[in-house]
Amino acid sequence: PGEPAGEVTAPAAEYLGLRAGIPVGPGTGDNAGAAVGLGLLPGVPVISLGTSGTAYMSSRTRTVDATGSVAGFADATGKFLPLAATLNCTLAVDRIAGWLGLDRETAAEHTEVVVLPYLDGERTPNLPNAAASITGLRHATEPGEILLAAYQGAVLSLLEALDVIDDLSSGIDPEAPIVLIGGGAQGATWRRVVRAMSGRPIQIPEATELVALGAAAQAAALLSGDPSDVIARRWDTRRGMLLDPIDADVATLERIRDVRARMTEMNA
Repeated sequence: PGEPAGEVTAPAAEYLGLRAGIPVGPGTGDNAGAAVGLGLLPGVPVISLGTSGTAYMSSRTRTVDATGSVAGFADATGKFLPLAATLNCTLAVDRIAGWLGLDRETAAEHTEVVVLPYLDGERTPNLPNAAASITGLRHATEPGEILLAAYQGAVLSLLEALDVIDDLSSGIDPEAPIVLIGGGAQGATWRRVVRAMSGRPIQIPEATELVALGAAAQAAALLSGDPSDVIARRWDTRRGMLLDPIDADVATLERIRDVRARMTEMNA
C-alpha cells in the first residue's frame, strides 16, 4: 500500500500543467481513504452519518460474513476494513422532519414512540422490502417525539452494524470512542442520540475532508517512506471534541427491537 502506482507521464503532465515524473500514489476508495485520513488504529469504531450510514473499523484479521451484512474490504494500509452500511440515515431523518414541519435539531428529549425509518427498505438489518413505520402514538404525542424516534431508529441500525463487525473482526476496543464523521456528525441531535444509545464516548474530529487528508497522507508516505496512517496520526487528524460516555438507554434499544421483531413477524 505504500508503493507508487507509477508517475505522471509526459502527456498527462502537459495537460495538467505538472512536471513529468512526479510519483503517483496508490489511491483507494472513499471509506478506506477516510480511515487513512483518521490515522485509524485497529479496534477503533467509526460511524459515518450521511445520506446512508456506514459503520467500520480497522481490523488485523480478514472478515468473512456468509450473510453479506459485512463487506470484507481491505484497507489502504495492509490491514482490513470490515464495513456495514445502512440505507436510511440523515436523508430519512430529514424527510421525516420535513413531513412534521420541524427543523432537524428540534427533536424532543424523550419519547415512547418507535420509528423504523426504512423509507428505502433496509440493508442492515437485511430487510430489503421493508417500509417505514411509526408506532406508539397517543393524543399527547408531540411532533418532536416522533422526530427523536426517527433518529433512534436510524442509530440503532448503525450500532447493530458495529456489533456484527465486532463479532467478525479482530474486535472493537471496548474503551475506544466511536468516531463520528460525515455531515450528520455536525448535528447536535445525532451526537446526542448516538451517545445515549451506545453508552460509549464519542469523538467528533475537527477535520471534515478526511478522504482528502487520506490522499495527502498517501502522497506524504511516498516521499517520506513512513506508513500513511502513521503520518496521519502525526498530523493529529482525529483531533476534536470528545464526549464522555453516559449509561446506554437500554430501554429504548429494547423497545425498538421488540417493535421491529413484531413488525417483521407480521409481514413475514
